[in-house]
Amino acid sequence: MSAIKRSTEILGGQTPLAKLLGVSQSHVWNWINRKHQAPARYIRAISKATGGKVSVKELLSDHEENTTE
Repeated sequence: MSAIKRSTEILGGQTPLAKLLGVSQSHVWNWINRKHQAPARYIRAISKATGGKVSVKELLSDHEENTTE
């Protein structure tokens, strides 16, 4: 499971994460289902929102996994 997907599960869904980041729920859906990663500029905020349950390193690893495909 991608770190961005796990983040939404911890926060109770895509909409709560979207509200925390000031983006639409459809943006978060695209990150999970199409890109399989969050944009780099949101990584620290996502990690903080999860209380560190999803680390910056884990979110960055989504980027690394997607560059090898």
